[in-house]
Amino acid sequence: MVKDRMVELLQEHFELNLYEARAYVALVGFGVLTPAELASVSEVPAPRTYDVLRSLEKKGFAISQPGKVNKYRPVHPENILEKFIEEWQERVKEELEAKKKAKEELLELMSPLIETEIPKYGVERVWVVRGIRNATLKTKEMFEGVKDQILLADDGYIAINLENDLIKAIDNGAKAKIIVTENVYHRLSSSKILDYYKQGKLELRIIDKLELPMLICDDEVFFALEDMAARYFNYETQIWIKDFRVKALFEGKFNEYWEKAKKA
Repeated sequence: MVKDRMVELLQEHFELNLYEARAYVALVGFGVLTPAELASVSEVPAPRTYDVLRSLEKKGFAISQPGKVNKYRPVHPENILEKFIEEWQERVKEELEAKKKAKEELLELMSPLIETEIPKYGVERVWVVRGIRNATLKTKEMFEGVKDQILLADDGYIAINLENDLIKAIDNGAKAKIIVTENVYHRLSSSKILDYYKQGKLELRIIDKLELPMLICDDEVFFALEDMAARYFNYETQIWIKDFRVKALFEGKFNEYWEKAKKA
């Protein structure tokens, strides 16, 4: 119903709770209502109407007319909704600035703790990374740290979603060889990756199927364990390894794919 949709939008985007949204829609529809009248024409329970109307007034959605029985009328939707958006934009801007300042302060405070040349956590060279968010952060970290070579065999995530990070690594001097499946290649039709390939800034080939998608950045290797259920729920397990011997094994597999693949 239209009324339910209006209530839903007010809740989702304008910070009104269910009863406040129902009350505001009723006020817009009837113009002026007392608390008792609101209870009779809306789904706001009678014991809650006074509190709900006072809350709407406090939030700027209603105006009261004092008297023996208070009456309430709505502030015009165009006015209050626009005002809400303006105030929200200012609030978001302030929160963003606060977060940026907090980030800078944290980086300054943590600078003595950040790993330098000596790894503080031992000499571990194998890590398990679970979930799409953590995998994305780890991939970004690899692109930021790569110096010489990127080898990417991709069947659907990195080239599309981390294009800017990949391009930045290439701009910083890394050489890149990329293998993608057909479906990924079609989705790259308007990408910088394809532009860079046409300009000779990276090498690109297409393959029918990848049994082992992988990312190699210098001596670091990143790949996912095969688990379709985990992939469906964006929680697949990825393995990060930094070891020149493992890198050599994966590079050998990458070269097999490269020979089988066709030029873009």
